[in-house]
Amino acid sequence: MRHAWLISIPFIVSSNLWGDDMTTSAEIPSLPPSYQMLRFNENYGCLSNTVNRSDLFDPIKYIQLRADDPSWYLTVGGELRERFEGNYNENFGIGGRGSDSYLLQRVTLLTDWHLGKRVRFFVEGISGIMEGEMPPAPPVQQDLIDLQFAFLDFVPYLSDDGQLTLRAGRFGISFGSGRLVATRAAPNIPFRFDGLELLYTRPLWEATAFLTQPVQDSGGLNAEDHATTFWGLYVTHWFDAPHTLGLDLYYLGIYNKDASYASGTADEARHSLGAREFGNRDNWDWNAEEVLQVGSYGNQSILAWTASLNSGYTFQTTFQPRLGIKADVTSGDGNPNGRIQGTFDALYFMSGYFNDASLLRPQNIIDVHPNLGLQLTRTISVDGGGDVFWRYSRNDAVYAVPGFIAIRANDNASSYVGTAADVNFTWHIQRHLSLQASYVHFFTGSYVHQAGGSDVDYVSTTLTFLF
Repeated sequence: MRHAWLISIPFIVSSNLWGDDMTTSAEIPSLPPSYQMLRFNENYGCLSNTVNRSDLFDPIKYIQLRADDPSWYLTVGGELRERFEGNYNENFGIGGRGSDSYLLQRVTLLTDWHLGKRVRFFVEGISGIMEGEMPPAPPVQQDLIDLQFAFLDFVPYLSDDGQLTLRAGRFGISFGSGRLVATRAAPNIPFRFDGLELLYTRPLWEATAFLTQPVQDSGGLNAEDHATTFWGLYVTHWFDAPHTLGLDLYYLGIYNKDASYASGTADEARHSLGAREFGNRDNWDWNAEEVLQVGSYGNQSILAWTASLNSGYTFQTTFQPRLGIKADVTSGDGNPNGRIQGTFDALYFMSGYFNDASLLRPQNIIDVHPNLGLQLTRTISVDGGGDVFWRYSRNDAVYAVPGFIAIRANDNASSYVGTAADVNFTWHIQRHLSLQASYVHFFTGSYVHQAGGSDVDYVSTTLTFLF
């Protein structure tokens, strides 16, 4: 990791020289896209017009492949991320886990080949390194070299206001607010899936159908997890052209040969039917979501559900304070020996769902999280709050983020799990460089103490360079 910091220094220094000191023309009609969590969602076709070029990296973001056709071009990009995590009393200190701190490095390199308007090939390599962790490092953090994404897009239908794309290969998926399907950004190695996608877009509509198998995290050149199949349909409709008010409707299906909950392990076929309502108006913003899950788990039927709300009001005054509230209810299993499996499955939810410490999986959990955000400057923001957690069912467990049981079920203990106080800092230093820092203290209740656990402190800092 010492070598990693030596590598990062010239990037950081040079990016400061290249970024904010660049002069731009008043004639620029459009700007390049902002960096996305899934880099293949960026499109640099606007750079075919040289007047749009203002960044030192623009020459490699648009490399024209045919002199007579600007739709033939190559984009090159990548990421260098250095992250420190200190986890003091990991997993609440249960199971002999004590304090730990370590450094994480992620390096990616991508090429995006646009072969006209109907054919595209994208490939991204990734390397993840972990230093300081007691061995062995988990494969989601330690993977020296791997294929992150590699897919082919073919566009059989293309019009002025619509497009249908068939995607085949290895890709990432992120839907809505990431409550069930997201990118897993905090660990070194994000989620990825092998399979097929069908994507349809219009100005006010977007629909994605997919059939995939998740990629295993083995620490080497990874293949599919043949024990799991994941498929679905996700549709978004916006009610206005700026895409500020919309509705998502979706169906997600998963078959898992080894699904594990507090009641045991069995074959599972689970179907999720969901809706999300989102928007912002008159300084208010809201994001609500409801999901019903049915199916079979061994000899049991599945009946599980969740509902969530993330809403706030932004005051148009100094620092633009946003006062918000987050709340979630995710069902748990009321009777492990009954006919119904009631534990909600959060599937491939986003990392840092409750806070950056990522201690709890949103299953069998009720939480209420009042929070406050401040925009201190154009590039610096800070937010934080207090998140109170209870078990939905005292007959069910508390689950860790990867899915294993963090604290076993105890129907004689309190439903109260604890309260997490968090504060988060973000500095967008310039287009290519950003710094994030988080601190979380988890005040635990008697349920955790009876299981042999205690309070947790967590701190992280993340420096990211993108091009």
